[in-house]
Amino acid sequence: MKKLWKFSAVAAALVASATFASADTLTLGSFGSTAGYNPGTITVANTEMAYVGFSSTATPTPGTSGPAAFDLDPNPPTWVAASPNSAWVGSTVTSGPVGTVDVPIGYYTYSTTFSAGLPGSPYSGSITVAADDTTEVLLNGAIIVPFGTVGTDGHCADTVPDCRMQDTIDLNNISLLASGNQLQFVVYQQGDEGPADDPSGVDFSATLTATSATTPEPSSLILLGTGLIGSAGALFRRKRA
Repeated sequence: MKKLWKFSAVAAALVASATFASADTLTLGSFGSTAGYNPGTITVANTEMAYVGFSSTATPTPGTSGPAAFDLDPNPPTWVAASPNSAWVGSTVTSGPVGTVDVPIGYYTYSTTFSAGLPGSPYSGSITVAADDTTEVLLNGAIIVPFGTVGTDGHCADTVPDCRMQDTIDLNNISLLASGNQLQFVVYQQGDEGPADDPSGVDFSATLTATSATTPEPSSLILLGTGLIGSAGALFRRKRA
């Protein structure tokens, strides 16, 4: 009988100190309305990309919503292919490299929102971005990816983010809200690259993961402890028999 009570005491102590780990992984990506170009199935945690507006300055256009952005054919090698589980998007059907028109010089703001399952825990991961000519990325108002250097604008920006390659940036200890997290992409279009050949758009994908250690509620601990003690009692009775 002493062994049973010793086991029960140990079990109770283990239950009292028990913690359980929970994790939340977010897969994010750009997508819009198909507009005649269907990039395939895209399964992400964020909302459809919204084209918020145009500005002559680099300040993001206010607002979290707007008309849906349009999915664009990157027409490689004009643009690098979209990241997995994402699509290039633009402000109009004709803003991409296929059937393009000259896009006015200035800044185009796009936005998307998402929720987080563990808002009190730091998230880490990476974001991959491409844009024509270049883009700045803000998360909840803070810059996480700065503009590339446009320079000569021979095709798109001279440095990443640009349209010729995917730029991947590590993100560490990111603080997120339970809901309403906003990613903004301010795409800069510098100038004409030729008659009716001046596309503009953005593509992104991201993965963020958080892990949190949680202590079970007292009622759950009681049930777990009772179960352990009951199991020990059954084993003890079987041994005596």
